Amino acid sequence: MNIFYFGLEPLKARYTYQLSQHWMPDTFKKYVDSGQAEFISVDGDFDPDQQIKIGAVLDAVGRGKFAMSQCSNFLDMLNNDQVKDGDVIFLQDYWHPGIESILYALDLYGINIRFYAMLHAQSVDEYDFTWPMRKWMRGFELGLDKRMSGIFVGSTIHRDQLRAAGFEAPIHVVSLPLHKQMTLDVLPNFNHADPKENKIIFSSRLDKEKNPFFMLEIAKRFLASRPDWVWHVTTSGKSFKSMVPGVVEALYEYSKQEPRFKLLVNLTKEEYYTELATAKIQFNTSLQDYVSWTVLESVTFGCDVVFPNFRSFPEFIPSNRLYMPFNADSAYSQLQQAAMYFDLQNKMQKYDWPDIADLGRRMEAYIIINDVKQEINVWHEKEYCEFLLTEK
Repeated sequence: MNIFYFGLEPLKARYTYQLSQHWMPDTFKKYVDSGQAEFISVDGDFDPDQQIKIGAVLDAVGRGKFAMSQCSNFLDMLNNDQVKDGDVIFLQDYWHPGIESILYALDLYGINIRFYAMLHAQSVDEYDFTWPMRKWMRGFELGLDKRMSGIFVGSTIHRDQLRAAGFEAPIHVVSLPLHKQMTLDVLPNFNHADPKENKIIFSSRLDKEKNPFFMLEIAKRFLASRPDWVWHVTTSGKSFKSMVPGVVEALYEYSKQEPRFKLLVNLTKEEYYTELATAKIQFNTSLQDYVSWTVLESVTFGCDVVFPNFRSFPEFIPSNRLYMPFNADSAYSQLQQAAMYFDLQNKMQKYDWPDIADLGRRMEAYIIINDVKQEINVWHEKEYCEFLLTEK
């Protein structure tokens, strides 16, 4: 069995580089070593110096060009008889421009392969930036669904949204495919016992679905009451960008007034993880997020979290670290509690979310290799998933 893996653009400053270049190849390695599969990464044309000009997680133009070049390269493999019945295509993102050209060619060639994809968002949530595109995008989404052997999502609420929108393929809830050990390996000297600074991190994009003006309101209140704390807003980009008018300017204006409110740009992974390793709390204001890379990476490096009681977060974050969405008093109060009791909380409760995400990543490979049709949910079937991997 060949597994043709369509990774995302390997942008080193984003999670996509680690995920596509290291985490997923390592996930399938044991199946490759045992002779059960061949893992073939389908390359695409990519500029390593690419910046996000317009777009959210990745550049809008760059995403299309990279995905379509991958499709072109796969079609060359198909034309050279490298694709056979029983092979697999695994899309790291369900939104993959050009994929219809592969479906068309496979039907004409009469080759039957299985399709899997990680579905990060799509147009099923009113707070996602693709929601306004749903009138034309939904047809693409549901058409590709008809060819899917399995879809991977991060949270149960996302699965339910997809079902309500008409998706029919098996949907497996696997968190986000974090490789915990490889993440820790970026900072080999990190020690959970090392002292932390009085620092809050905000790592989300500054786009509408991340509610950045609300974050700024809470930051002002918190820093005014805590003169011994700092607040860092981070990005891997060369500069902060937002589709929300005025938000970047507002953040810089406040940073001039309050030097403890710092805006950090162009961070490497090592620099960003060092920020997490020395911070106490990751604060989040997202209106749309399915699990969130920020929460997984932050907890991996010993942060506590304060997140809104909204969408996917109540599925795994305890109630004493959730605030009422859109309620500034609730957010401020929960943040104060987390700051006050950080040391006690850190001793009493160790979050296992990165371990569950790591388990979900390995379950993706298990499901693909074994053609599992029964839906899996790692958040609520952790022991069962561990048993399946141990048994095999």
